[in-house]
Amino acid sequence: MGRHKEFNRQDVLDKAMVTFWRQGYEGTSIRTLIESMGIHRGSLYDTFGDKHSLFEESLARYDRTVVEGNLAPLQEADASLAALGGFFESVVDWSLEDSDHKGCLLVNTAAELAPQDPRISQQLRGYFHRIEATFASVLERSRQRQELTHPGDISLLAKYLLANLQGLRLAAKLNPNRQTLQGLVDITLSTLTQ
Repeated sequence: MGRHKEFNRQDVLDKAMVTFWRQGYEGTSIRTLIESMGIHRGSLYDTFGDKHSLFEESLARYDRTVVEGNLAPLQEADASLAALGGFFESVVDWSLEDSDHKGCLLVNTAAELAPQDPRISQQLRGYFHRIEATFASVLERSRQRQELTHPGDISLLAKYLLANLQGLRLAAKLNPNRQTLQGLVDITLSTLTQ
């Protein structure tokens, strides 16, 4: 008879997610995972499959628990440029509160794995597309309210915001300085009202 699993799947998945977030995919060994998750090697394979499958599931967990929660204010029916400003200011706060300087798991993974891992690349494209679509919706509402004065294409402006968000998260890993990060946010948002 098989051994009864004595752990909460979501709890150990969260531990794996944080380990990958801190160390990256290649920098995380199976030994490190079983130690950080507090489970046996057999339980890891029985529950999650191989390391790559666990990583894919960790990315999905990050999207559900970190990304979705942070995007929620932008998905309100009345969210406009003020909400967008609040979102980017929150990004600065999260980045400075992160004493490990982990950055964003999605951005880290895009840099590490996307060029050589088609499955991960496709998964990331889906997550980034949703962020971009959220930005586009806010920008469209802002244009209707005449808050957004930049004449550019909404889709391209949303891509611009996504690129700046990704860059901000990377900059925060290298230079976690409030004045610098807030300056980057201010420049990014000022282009929308010129």
